[in-house]
Amino acid sequence: MTAPSPSPTPPSGPDHFTPPPAPSASASSSKRNLLLAGILGGAGCLLVLLLVIVLIVTFVVRGGGPASGDDGSETADLSPEEQATALVSDYFAALTEGDAAAALEVAPLTEDQASEALPLEAYEKALELAPVADVEVGTPTVDGSGLAEATIPVSFTVGGEPVRDTFSMWDFDGDGILEMTWAGVNETVGDGATALGTTLNGVELTDGQQVALLPGGYELAYGTENLAPSTAGPLIVGAWDSVPEWPAPEVTEKGLTAFRGAVRTAVDDCLEKTTPEAGCGIAPLATTTSDGWTMVEGTVKRSISEDSQHTIDTMEATPAVDDPTSVEGSSIGTVETSFECTKDGQRDTCDLWFGGDTGIPRVDLADPDLPVTWI
Repeated sequence: MTAPSPSPTPPSGPDHFTPPPAPSASASSSKRNLLLAGILGGAGCLLVLLLVIVLIVTFVVRGGGPASGDDGSETADLSPEEQATALVSDYFAALTEGDAAAALEVAPLTEDQASEALPLEAYEKALELAPVADVEVGTPTVDGSGLAEATIPVSFTVGGEPVRDTFSMWDFDGDGILEMTWAGVNETVGDGATALGTTLNGVELTDGQQVALLPGGYELAYGTENLAPSTAGPLIVGAWDSVPEWPAPEVTEKGLTAFRGAVRTAVDDCLEKTTPEAGCGIAPLATTTSDGWTMVEGTVKRSISEDSQHTIDTMEATPAVDDPTSVEGSSIGTVETSFECTKDGQRDTCDLWFGGDTGIPRVDLADPDLPVTWI
């Protein structure tokens, strides 16, 4: 048996080299697959990056924060019931902490509402005067039949007074995210506020003005020390559909003293008159009596009794029905009247049996001059 011949050995040297082994088919395919995977992987990363940018831009354009936390995706992942609970919880957390700015951020006053917002300081004072506490958030109800709406009951106290209210929020633009709008009280200022110089937590009010009030306490004051609200303590604002009971003005001790002083001054001026017309609601005198005596010009004398003097000193002032700054008193009594008179060349003193009564004094306590009129 002949042994197999050895494979010929290629010559070596500078003019010869050994070629590398040819790549296998499986190796070439692997490289092509890796290249394709790299391309697809890069495109996928780019697609994810673009999607993140779009979400960020969308969130910024919306301009509102989510119901819980700063991550918009977290809010979108919440159910409507969870969103409603988070919104109301954030709103009341701000109120209980006295943070009016944060509460208004959760439930802002929109431009289409007629009510005017008070300065932030007025709301902060309201939360100091009557703090919001004892908050209990109920179970929300969601209605998705039309514009998605969620309502949620809440019980809380304002300055210790219990309040029950229901809050609503809507998915206005159909993006699955609920939004909460103004949840406070819209109040219309009554007539007389301007004349009284009315302020609410230091903010001046005018007749017919519509103001937006957060829950809390509001201190009512007037521009004159002669008048004050008839009830002490702040106005308590609670549920959105409640109407704060505005107290009527009443006369202060200083105002009562001013009223009596103005009436006395006016009566004294009237009594000093020596003419047929005296004022103070006293009827003018006839210059000729029924039995033919003629008044001598400038001789009329008038006086009131001690009882009438006492009436002025103790007179009570009642707020006028038609004017919030005016108060009315009562009749002072009969005026004793006499005058010099002549008849057929004789001169004598004529005494009137009924010298006339004064009218009822009316004083404008908001006017520094305290003018007195008679009714």
